[in-house]
Amino acid sequence: MIASSLLVIQLPDNLAFIRIPWLPLSVIFFSIMTPSFFGIISAWFIGFVADLLQGDMLGQNAVALSVIAYISYRFHLQIRVFPIWQMMIVILLLLSLNELILLWVQGISGQISFNYTRWIAIIIGALIWPIFMTLLLNIKSKVDW
Repeated sequence: MIASSLLVIQLPDNLAFIRIPWLPLSVIFFSIMTPSFFGIISAWFIGFVADLLQGDMLGQNAVALSVIAYISYRFHLQIRVFPIWQMMIVILLLLSLNELILLWVQGISGQISFNYTRWIAIIIGALIWPIFMTLLLNIKSKVDW
């Protein structure tokens, strides 16, 4: 819910690189840490809602989030035991895959808009993963999912 709210907040053009991919980060976290609670269908639904909120072509975020949720779910036992630096590399790869799927869908529809600031946001997202994960793990331990 909070990640969806952060998705629609308008930022000035000179701060566009700060738009961290909160929604894919949240999907990856919940797919890895709570696989029985969060699945591929949940990721698809959240992606569909993101498409509606952003006014994008219906299904592009749904497909991208479903793919990264599947990969995160498939390898969640391995990813959970990685040291933090390896986990950050995996998150960077998953966020990059998410962005490549979005670019692919936009290219097929003829709306491609390649922008380097999107890639800077992915790198920032991978760098803040330890803080993001620690924060959500603390919340998870207090709520006890």
